[in-house]
Amino acid sequence: MFKTIGIYGKYNDSTVKGAVTELSSYLENKGKTVLLGGTTSQEILSDLSNLQITSEDLDKLDLAIVIGGDGTMLHVARLFASNNVPIVGINLGTLGFLTDICVSDMQGSIKSILQGKYEIEERLMLKMEVENQGKIIHSDIAFNEFVIGRDTHAKLLHWQCFVNGRFLTRSRSDGVIVSTPTGSTAYSLAAGGPILQPGLDTVVIVPISPHTLSNRPIVLSSESLIEFKLDEVNIKYSHISADGLISYQPEEDDIIRIKKGKHRVKMVKPLDHDYYATLRSKLNWGEIH
Repeated sequence: MFKTIGIYGKYNDSTVKGAVTELSSYLENKGKTVLLGGTTSQEILSDLSNLQITSEDLDKLDLAIVIGGDGTMLHVARLFASNNVPIVGINLGTLGFLTDICVSDMQGSIKSILQGKYEIEERLMLKMEVENQGKIIHSDIAFNEFVIGRDTHAKLLHWQCFVNGRFLTRSRSDGVIVSTPTGSTAYSLAAGGPILQPGLDTVVIVPISPHTLSNRPIVLSSESLIEFKLDEVNIKYSHISADGLISYQPEEDDIIRIKKGKHRVKMVKPLDHDYYATLRSKLNWGEIH
């Protein structure tokens, strides 16, 4: 089943050393081949005998385990987007919807997974292409969301949105988010978007602090082709980010297209995983004051 396993610790954070060492030893005692990802800080790697994962090793892995937070999970998910490798997340204690196994339950949960007591959730990814004068000049993928945003202290962005070639809306706002169901509990939620069940085949468009209150989030089929055009008046003060990382600086006459990605992320969940319990825990639902 899972013979060669990669462990990815939080980038440049030596606090993951204990968990990485414990899990690595546990897996090796189970007869597994363990490789360490490059996101693990160098001071940890120097103390461990495991080989570091190279780009050539990605296809060899049967399972990837992330120890850290959602940011590390997003990085690893994008890394394995086309390799079909399932991923499981161990949370080090911060707010996390993707790394949802508590580090205190790490060995028990991984033991259950190695025994075949798990399910796989396939999560939607998004692809962005930027066209200018008939040529694709930039592309990227996102697991959580793409954000067209404005630079600090810049004026509101003026943008238009089209869905499947039909005009949807125009707006003046701090920007706009196009989110997957996975990303609906991230920036999209903070901007007033709805929570979408992770397995849904949908995307949500969420204006960020729109100038008019009538500009509301809209949920669309993942088969939709979403296009944005920015007005020239403030395009030089805008940027596009993919999962929180600046991806592209828009230029005049750009057409920004976002659609369903070719690949899906395979998330490994123990059989006792309860998404609604996660929502209650992370968002404090049901508390009566």
